[in-house]
Amino acid sequence: MNSVGERTMWCPKSCDLLVMKTSSNPNEFKLSMKGSIFLLIALISVYIFLNEPPFIFDNLPMEIPATYFGIIAILSLTISLHFSKGTTIEYVCPSCKGVHFDINRLKVVRNGKVTKSSAKKHGIVLDLLNDSSELSELHCPSCSKDLNFFNVLYKLEHKSSSGSFVKDLAIETAVDSLFGGVKEMQIEGCKTCKSLWLDRSNRLDIFKGRIVTTKRA
Repeated sequence: MNSVGERTMWCPKSCDLLVMKTSSNPNEFKLSMKGSIFLLIALISVYIFLNEPPFIFDNLPMEIPATYFGIIAILSLTISLHFSKGTTIEYVCPSCKGVHFDINRLKVVRNGKVTKSSAKKHGIVLDLLNDSSELSELHCPSCSKDLNFFNVLYKLEHKSSSGSFVKDLAIETAVDSLFGGVKEMQIEGCKTCKSLWLDRSNRLDIFKGRIVTTKRA
C-alpha cells in the first residue's frame, strides 16, 4: 500500500511540487519495533506450546489447551513479518509523472541479500552517471545542482522454462519482436546526491529491463 508524504521539492521541470510516496517492499526484511514485539510474543508462545511449563498452566484462571499457544505463535509471527517489510521511497511529479529516487533503489534485496542481476545493473548505471560529462537543462530537486544525462540500451526481461531450448528461443524471439527488441533509454541523474530522474515509462523499464550495452551498434 502506498502512502503520500509531504511535498517539499520542486519537479526538475518546474511544473509542480513532488509528492513523496512510500510503499512496502516484501523482498526486504527490516525488523521494526512492532515487528520485534510480535516476534517476541511468537517465540514465547512457541516455548509454551512445546514445553507446557507447569508454572504457567497451573496458574491460569481457566484450562487452556497448549494448541492455543501454537495458534498465537503462528499469528504473531505472521504479524511480525507484516511489520518487518522494507520501505521504498520515491518522489513523483503529479503533472508530468516523472520520478526522482535514490540510485540504490535499483538494488533488489531477496532473502537478506542483494541479487546479482540488480547489483550489476546498479553498478553499470552508477558508473555511467559518474563518467557522464553531458549536462542536462534540468536541476536536481534535492541539491539544485545540474543533472547529467546518459543513454543506455536495454531489453525487457522475459523468463521461459519450457524445458526445450528450441521453444525457449522461439518464445524469446517472439517477445523481442513484440516489445521491439533492444530499446534506448535516456537517464538523468545527480552526481552529488546519487539520485536519478526518469519519466514514468522509463522508470518502469529500468526496473523490468536488462541493460545490454551502453553503445549503439
